[in-house]
Amino acid sequence: MPMLLAITPREWAVTLLVFVVGCAVGSFLNVCIWRIPSGLSVTCPSRSFCPRCRTPIAWFHNVPLLSFLSLGGRCRHCGGLISWRYFFVEGITGLLLASVYVAQGALAGAGSGQVIIMGLLVTLLIVASAIDLDFLIIPDEISLFGVMGGLAAGALLPGLYVGAASYHTFAAVTRTPAFHGFMASAVGAVVGGGVVLVAALVGTAVFRREAMGLGDVKLMAMVGAFMGWKVPVAAFFVAPFFGLPYGLPLLFFKKDHVMPYGPFLSMGTVTVILFRGFFCDYIAHIEELVSYFI
Repeated sequence: MPMLLAITPREWAVTLLVFVVGCAVGSFLNVCIWRIPSGLSVTCPSRSFCPRCRTPIAWFHNVPLLSFLSLGGRCRHCGGLISWRYFFVEGITGLLLASVYVAQGALAGAGSGQVIIMGLLVTLLIVASAIDLDFLIIPDEISLFGVMGGLAAGALLPGLYVGAASYHTFAAVTRTPAFHGFMASAVGAVVGGGVVLVAALVGTAVFRREAMGLGDVKLMAMVGAFMGWKVPVAAFFVAPFFGLPYGLPLLFFKKDHVMPYGPFLSMGTVTVILFRGFFCDYIAHIEELVSYFI
């Protein structure tokens, strides 16, 4: 709370603007969440339409948050129910993007480019999580696009990575920050995906059933490509704290072993992004301790 008091009125105004823009972005994410698994284009038709009666939705009935409430959660034309997920995705997108701005921009001093890149990653995680909850899949259109975007972000914004100096050997050889950032991104993708892949293989061997899907592997490769290797490693260990309250009742009461894990990896990732300095500094201390004994 004392840290929040340090935020200036101008920064609070920017936070409100980010929230409003984030809700609008969330409206587009709803389109992606519905259309991508159905094999539909997210840009054509450009206007949103009711999935039941297929009637295009007028712009004044498509205002984030407010339209859902004013329409009572029903289509204006056919009266069909509109899922609360639309309202939730719009609201959570606005809240998370505003939180990233406050935690990493206003408080941590990250540049606007870095905040935008982190916000882009958060939006991809929201889409992947919602689709995983519905279909138990994470489309390659999200994760592989994210990996390529993360590699590009590494080249354009080398300072995005906390602890990127760990790859100082690349910088010493090339003297090129862009290449340094690209290599940090590439290593992050390999480590992020590798950690989950190893866990999946070990879990499958121990429990004799698929423990985690390749979609989860590619999701964390995407996180590593955007944020470097420390963020996905920390997120992997944070994710169970979100997953256990969901998974244990499912196991004990429904005897069901199948659950989407992408949303919990995403929750872990967002938590680590918001408190990036703490988690990455903690990993750095572990690195120093290990190097001392080695």
